[in-house]
Amino acid sequence: MNRLALDRLEVGRGDVVLEVGFGGGDLLARLLRVTDGEVVGVDLSEAMVARARRRFRCEPRLRLHLGSVDALPLGDGAVDRACSVNNVYFWPDPAAAMRELARVLKPGGRLALCFEPPEELRKWPGHRFGFRMHDEPAVRSMMEAAGFVGIRRAEGRGRMPDRFLCLTGEREGSEAGA
Repeated sequence: MNRLALDRLEVGRGDVVLEVGFGGGDLLARLLRVTDGEVVGVDLSEAMVARARRRFRCEPRLRLHLGSVDALPLGDGAVDRACSVNNVYFWPDPAAAMRELARVLKPGGRLALCFEPPEELRKWPGHRFGFRMHDEPAVRSMMEAAGFVGIRRAEGRGRMPDRFLCLTGEREGSEAGA
């Protein structure tokens, strides 16, 4: 999923990039390799933030924050690219989270959201506990309502999950929305 998210983000060399829900930090490491700009990570888990701070302690371009997607510790239009992989299931208010992601993206900035559709989540018993399932039309609708345009779909395959989706869209104000 991380590989697909990175590919769909189309990160430029100087882009400032945000990852929400970075977990173990695999995608953070990849983002640091593809941009000379700042990389920002926000995660709800104190343990994941502490782990990432240890892992990336010598990386001056990385800013890590303990926080939630519904109250990102960033200014309006602070980032060029934003992504979240395997997290939308846990967001208390996904529609509000989409609006918050739109707020921190520059006009024309790109968002990539990767997630497992409900039919995939249902295959794994552990997904019964604490996961809110969202299908592609629902996620697309929330993105559109938050002001994302030019929404595109990509599908990926893996060992677990078998199939996952990545929706990308640009914050209104881009040429794609003109």
